Amino acid sequence: MPNIKVSSVTVIEPFNYQGVQLLPSMFQEQFEHTKQYFLSIPNEDLLKPFRKKAGMDAPGKDLGGWYKYPATFGQWLGAFARMYRVTGDKKILRKLKYLLKEWGKTIDAGSYLLSCTHYGFDKIVGGLVDIYEYTEEELLRKEALKYLHKVTDWAIKNLSRRRLPATRILPNGGGPVNGGVDVEWYTLSENLYRAYILTGDLKFREFAEVWHYDTYWDGLARNKHVMTGLHAYSHVNTLCSAAMAFAVTANPKYLKTIVNAYDMLQNTQVFATGGYGPTELLVSDQYGALGESLYALMEIRKSFETPCGTWAAFKLARYLMMFTGEARYGDWIEKLLYNAIGAALLMGEGGKTYYYSDYSIRGAKKSYLEYPPEGAARWPCCSGTYPLAVTEYHNLIYFKDADSLYVNLYVPSQVEWDKSGSHITVIQETEFPEKNKVFLRIHTPEPVDFSLKFRVPGWVYEKVKVYLNGEPVSGVWKPGFWGEIRRTWNNGDFLEIDFPLNLYFLPVDKYHPNIVALMYGPVVLVADKGGVLKGPIDSPSDWIIRVSDEALIFRTRGQQVDKEFRPYYSYKEGEKYFMYQEVEDQPI
Repeated sequence: MPNIKVSSVTVIEPFNYQGVQLLPSMFQEQFEHTKQYFLSIPNEDLLKPFRKKAGMDAPGKDLGGWYKYPATFGQWLGAFARMYRVTGDKKILRKLKYLLKEWGKTIDAGSYLLSCTHYGFDKIVGGLVDIYEYTEEELLRKEALKYLHKVTDWAIKNLSRRRLPATRILPNGGGPVNGGVDVEWYTLSENLYRAYILTGDLKFREFAEVWHYDTYWDGLARNKHVMTGLHAYSHVNTLCSAAMAFAVTANPKYLKTIVNAYDMLQNTQVFATGGYGPTELLVSDQYGALGESLYALMEIRKSFETPCGTWAAFKLARYLMMFTGEARYGDWIEKLLYNAIGAALLMGEGGKTYYYSDYSIRGAKKSYLEYPPEGAARWPCCSGTYPLAVTEYHNLIYFKDADSLYVNLYVPSQVEWDKSGSHITVIQETEFPEKNKVFLRIHTPEPVDFSLKFRVPGWVYEKVKVYLNGEPVSGVWKPGFWGEIRRTWNNGDFLEIDFPLNLYFLPVDKYHPNIVALMYGPVVLVADKGGVLKGPIDSPSDWIIRVSDEALIFRTRGQQVDKEFRPYYSYKEGEKYFMYQEVEDQPI
C-alpha cells in the first residue's frame, strides 16, 4: 500500500474485517441470513440489465423494481468483498469473480449504465475499491483496478460539474432530485479518496477534490446549523467524504466539520433509536421540529431511512473514533446496532426491503417498503446498504493501536490480534443487554503486556464494577470514556465488566420534555398500547417493573390501562407498537 500519510491522523483503527468473528447472537443470525440471501440471487439475474444495455445476450430473470437502475450492484460487489474478507467463504469469492468478469464485458462493450449518473458512479467505485482492498487474489484485484480506472476516466470526461444545490425533495418524501443526473454528487469524494490511498494514483485524489461540498462542510466547520431541509442520509454520508478529505490532507478544518456535525446531529436530529431524518429530511434546530414529526408522520410513516441511514452513521462514527480515539462516538453506533439496522426486518422474498422505521406517536408497525405501482418497491437503495451495514458489525466491535485493544460494542464475538509478534485471542461472552455482565477471556501462548480498554457508555450513571480473574479491580470508569486495564496478561485471564442497566426516559427533543422513549441502557423499549402515562418522569423504575429475568419485558403499574414494554428489536412484522409516550409527570 502506498505511504499516503493516513496513519498520521489515525489514533486508533478497526480490524478492517479481518480477525473478528461474531458468536451466536441475533447479530450473527442476521449476518448469516444476509450472506445466504445475497449469495442465492442468480448471477444471470444480477447481470441481465447490464447485458441488455450493452446489446449482449442476456439470460436470466428480470429482477424488476429499482434494479432496473441497478446502482445497488456496486454496493453488492462491495458487500461480497467485505463478507469474503470476514468469512473466507470461497462461494462468495467465486460469485464475486464471475460477476466482475461478466459485468466488465458489458463495460468493455461500451455500456456505462451505472456510471452515467453521479450516484451510480459512486456506488460502483465503492464496490471496485472494496474488491481491490479486501480480496487477496492478484488477478481479481488487477481486474477490479482496471475497471476502476476505466469508469473513473469516463466520469472525468462525462460527469456534469453543475453541482446543483441538494435541496429539492421528491413529493413522496424520497431523496433529492437535483436535476436528475446530479443526484448526491457530494458523496463521491469518499470512495475516490479511498482509491487514491490504496493506489497512490493522483488522478483519484484530484477527482475527489472536485466533489468537495464546501458550502455545507464549511458551514459545519464554523458550527452553523446548515442542515435544515436537506436530504438526511446523503447529508450524513457526505460527512464521510469530509472525513476522508481529512485522512488524506490532514487539514483540521475537515475534522472540525465532522466533529461539529456529529454533535449537531445528536443535539437536534437524532431520535432515541439513533435514527434521524423524518420523511428523509434533516430538521430545523428550533421549535421542536423533531418532536412535531411524531405527529406529522401519523400518515406518512417515514421516520428513518433505516439501512441507508445506519450505513452512513456507522461510517461517520467509525471515522470519528479513528481520528480522535474518543469512546463517546461509540454510543451512536450502539444505539443504531440495537434499534435501527439490528431491529430491521430481514430481507424478504424477491427484494422486499425494510426501508423506513416508523415512530409515530399514535402507534406503528414494522413493514416492508410499499411503493406503487406493485413491485416497484423491490430492490430499493436500502437493499444496497443493508448487507454493507450488517457486515460492518465486524468492523465496529473492536479497535486497536500499537499497544492497546479497545472493546467498543458488547456483542458475543472473538478477535485475533497480533501485537509485536504475540498472537492474542480475546473471546467476548455476554447476554448483554438482557443481562448486564460482559466477560472477556484472554488466550495467548506467552505472557504479553498490553492495555485492554472498554467503552463506558454515556447512558451509565451508576458505578461500573470490574473484576479480574474474580477479584475486584478499582479504576476510573467514566461514562463516555475508555476504561483501561494495563497489565501483563496470561493465558486464561478473564475480565468481568458489570454495567448498571436502568430504566430512564429520553425526550424526543428539548421542546417536548414529556414526549419520551423508555430506554434500558442503549435499548429502546416500546409499548403494546397507546395512551398517556402518569408517574414521576425521572424515576420510571418506581412504577415500570421488569417481569422476566430472561427477557427484557416490563409492565407499568398504577395506570388506568397498564402497558407492556419490550425491546423494539424484538417486534416482528405487523405487530403494533408505541415507541414514544406522553408522560404526565406526577407522583404515583
